[in-house]
Amino acid sequence: RRGVIRAVGDPARRFSEDALRILRAVRFSAALGFPVEAETDRAVHAMAGQLRAVAAERIRTELLKLICGADAARVLLAYPDVIGVFLPEILPAVGCDQKNYHHCYDVWEHTARALGAVKAESVLRMTMLLHDLGKPGCMTLDEAGVGHFKGHAAASCALAAIALRRLRFDNASAERILTLVKWHDVTIEPTRRAVRRLMNKLGAEAAAQLLQVKRADNLAQAPAYRGRQQEIDVLEGLLQELIAEDACFSLKQLAVNGRDLLALGCAGREVGQALDFLLREVLEERLPNEKAALLAALDRERRNK
Repeated sequence: RRGVIRAVGDPARRFSEDALRILRAVRFSAALGFPVEAETDRAVHAMAGQLRAVAAERIRTELLKLICGADAARVLLAYPDVIGVFLPEILPAVGCDQKNYHHCYDVWEHTARALGAVKAESVLRMTMLLHDLGKPGCMTLDEAGVGHFKGHAAASCALAAIALRRLRFDNASAERILTLVKWHDVTIEPTRRAVRRLMNKLGAEAAAQLLQVKRADNLAQAPAYRGRQQEIDVLEGLLQELIAEDACFSLKQLAVNGRDLLALGCAGREVGQALDFLLREVLEERLPNEKAALLAALDRERRNK
């Protein structure tokens, strides 16, 4: 009623009864946008270590509600010590100066702001929470003192896998989050062919999510480098165009199949190789996804060998 999050009675006693209430107080703050009352807040910080005794499944449920809250970014910045109890991988990011002109925030603030900039959906928000875990460990300085983070996406993916296992995420969600973390720093040319290749690698849904991740990541960089939003607009437009066209980006969408190639005289491993060749030609838009055109192209290819 007063716009604050307050424990009923003595906060220390309430938190001792069920340590999950520590995280729940922080989650309510993220969801409602209310601050935590001073005495309750002191107990949250002082007793955060008790969260180690709480089952991973209960932690995961509260964490997902927290990071999907409207005020999640503020709460992450205020309570890294609490989050770090069950996600110690985030702690090196706190206060880690990136020393790079693309960034005006340390790694943890960048993470929080990027999380707040993406749609409040659990896979996307969890991706943003984990996407730069590897940055502190990968950081190098050049002769001018500028920070670089070569290989940080792969390092972040490895750390994220550990964190997701600890919190017992289901396999499908974990796989999607790890894919998005792994790909979040990959450069994608704003062309139909490049977007089609991306769809082939990730699938249409994951490709769309990746562009949302890249948009949020860029929004949390220095203002002078947020111009990439226009590039992402173009990529999203191309993706939607290809989806609307029902463009072929996978073998199952190809207008020919193994039986067609067997009828043409292909056998054994040649069938798979031929299908891969035809899909590649379609992805590169050198051939239309039409049965007659594909079979004719394959016939020419076989004759030229």
